Amino acid sequence: MTDTVLPPRPTPCEPASDALLVRAPTGGECWNCVERRQISWRITEGLDHPCCVLLERRTEKGEWSEAAVLASQVDPRALRASVVVPELPEGPYRVRITSPELPYDACSPPLTIGRGGTAHAPARTR
Repeated sequence: MTDTVLPPRPTPCEPASDALLVRAPTGGECWNCVERRQISWRITEGLDHPCCVLLERRTEKGEWSEAAVLASQVDPRALRASVVVPELPEGPYRVRITSPELPYDACSPPLTIGRGGTAHAPARTR
């Protein structure tokens, strides 16, 4: 996690931006704290300004609030960012990608952060 402080962004994720679309996570995944994950996106317009990749937590009122900065100063043309899931409380989250060039931020569908360790690893077959 970085110490980058971002100004509040009044722009919602809806309607979804057509300039940048989150491809992964696709929603429904369970991420564990301190594991590495890939965030990926697709751009349909020329974006040159660096993006920030944020993690937002759903509040009890159903609203979204910023929980962590996963990556900052990301070149949108990279189409991905490798991030480490920070130590956060378990619960529902989503990824938000922001850029001053975007009319609306791009958000992933909800995912869950847990502390399951290897509980979500695929079973081995012999």
